[in-house]
Amino acid sequence: MLKKRVSLALAGVFIVVVGVGLFGLSACYPKEETVQFSYAFASDRSGAGDIFALDHTGQIVNLTRHPSADWDPVWSLDGRMLAFTSQRSGDSEIWLLPVPTTEETAPPRNLTHNPAWDYSPSWSPSGQSVAFVSERDGDSEIFVQHLEGDTAIQLTFNNEMDRLPAWSPDGKYIAFAAVRNGVEKIYRVRPDGTDEQVVTPGPLKGTSPAWSPDSQRLAFIGWDEEDMPGIYIIGPKVDTVQLLYPQGGPSRNGAWLGSLHWSADGQWLTFTSWQAGNHELYALKAEGGQPIRLTIDEAWDDFLVINPKATFSPPAAEQVVQAAPALKLPANPNFAAGVNLADLGLAYLVNDMGFDWAKGYVNWGTVEPKPGDLQWVDPDNIVKAYGDQQLKILLRVHGVPAWARPADSALSHPPTDINDFANFMTALAERYKDRVAAYEIWNEPNLDYEWGYQSPDPAAYTEMLKIAYTVIKNTDPEALVISGGLATTGEGSATAYGDLKFLQGMYDAGAKGYFDALGSHPYAYGRPPDETDPWGLSLARVVDQYQVMQANADGDTPIWITEAGWVLQNSWDLDEHETIGVTPEQQAEYLSRAYTKTHQEWPFVRALFLFNLDFSTVPWYPAAEPMRWYAILNPDRTPRPAYTDLRQMMRER
Repeated sequence: MLKKRVSLALAGVFIVVVGVGLFGLSACYPKEETVQFSYAFASDRSGAGDIFALDHTGQIVNLTRHPSADWDPVWSLDGRMLAFTSQRSGDSEIWLLPVPTTEETAPPRNLTHNPAWDYSPSWSPSGQSVAFVSERDGDSEIFVQHLEGDTAIQLTFNNEMDRLPAWSPDGKYIAFAAVRNGVEKIYRVRPDGTDEQVVTPGPLKGTSPAWSPDSQRLAFIGWDEEDMPGIYIIGPKVDTVQLLYPQGGPSRNGAWLGSLHWSADGQWLTFTSWQAGNHELYALKAEGGQPIRLTIDEAWDDFLVINPKATFSPPAAEQVVQAAPALKLPANPNFAAGVNLADLGLAYLVNDMGFDWAKGYVNWGTVEPKPGDLQWVDPDNIVKAYGDQQLKILLRVHGVPAWARPADSALSHPPTDINDFANFMTALAERYKDRVAAYEIWNEPNLDYEWGYQSPDPAAYTEMLKIAYTVIKNTDPEALVISGGLATTGEGSATAYGDLKFLQGMYDAGAKGYFDALGSHPYAYGRPPDETDPWGLSLARVVDQYQVMQANADGDTPIWITEAGWVLQNSWDLDEHETIGVTPEQQAEYLSRAYTKTHQEWPFVRALFLFNLDFSTVPWYPAAEPMRWYAILNPDRTPRPAYTDLRQMMRER
């Protein structure tokens, strides 16, 4: 659990409210009583995510106390209700909490009841409906549900990603961020689903839309043509776009910005940023200037929302917490702690967690679509994004262009001419010399679908490995070569070659001396990390693999676990992953234990790369894709318990 180390500089406000609360809770709002909570935010400072608020005495109050995660709070416009996202029902749904109460005095109400994940609520001006994101049709779309109804109305229909709805205070539009053709922009749609239009102009990308109280301006987090983040405002005219922040400020150095909201008087914007080693809350005057940092805590603080009936008062100058340089934990030279990452924009989270390695993917088929036509855009982006965060880089190389393999064969089919592969690996190593620390050659070569849907061949794979090792070492002697991570397959099957037999086949073909570490993917199939499966389907499979290495006089070569993780239980049909799901709490416990065990008990294991950080957040994977459910981030980018626990573990090591 996180230790509470907090400095909060938000100002409390006394507000007189006369009226009757929803759900018959009128006792919460007697006449002439001061509203207790002027601000709300979400944080994992107490363990899993919870909703917190600042009361009129300046004290932080924990409004929700549940072992499952609560995130994404948003006030109703009358200031009497918080909608938020919670996973307390076993999946992610929208819940409602009347205020001023806490969970102990007035339990929250579950608004949505659907096995698919619902998240990111936004209130209608009337307070009678909530817009939100749901994955119930297979991807993230915008829905609306009335408080007294049990059926949600779907507003958007596409095969991409719609997220972060924001209902305009005049009720005319719902703005949202949408990924179309690989680019995220701000759109708006009528509450009945008609008249969908893109809002962000020209090359600007955008996310996290937020309406001004008069509905005349729309603020959002945007990226310019150089992919530098900033806070922009459109309006009152549709062609009027203002860069409010950073104007050369800290985010020009790569700070993450998000979770944008307005104060009710239109004078302030609140947002979250990671630019000082933590996710902290900030406030910015609506006309621009330098933001005020409001929190400092070794936790993930996010989603600061000001009660619509409150007026924000900036803290006094002596109370303002000054931003510090971003935290960079010291690396462990004897153990590579890393993650598999999908969204390069989230590379900063590797530093936030205290890890020092990140794994990226190079598809030879994409980079060299024609012989000699090398298109480096994707690997260049990976190397730059990871390099900007001062991360050590592991690049996995896979895929073969159509011209280099048999006609009508799969992308994973080995190349027809090994010299073509040698030429590509030479070019790759030359381009990224001194920038890429390690290369993983292929992925799970003992599976038939990773070997062109044919019988895996350890001798043929060893030939590729030897060629790759030779050209990489000739070009960049300091770069490490990791053999393709072996899938844990026990004795094997019709579609999989037993991993121990495959490894022995590699040695028989002369692989010794041609890899700096053996790549392994010892997935535990739902078992705890300390359980050893007699069939070898557990984390401890690395012990058996190491015994094969010792038997071949290769005990000085370490094992790198380049993928390991636990899939979450959920409502989708995940094929072979269906019966091995764990709870979010188990995922957190097992991953933390796996890092500790491999580091402390198995000295022959020198790396563990979590699979995965964020595959749940990217638009190219549908809701039922199993890889999304191995992630330690939720689809709305909030941390799952595993993220929180791993982050704290690394900071306390």
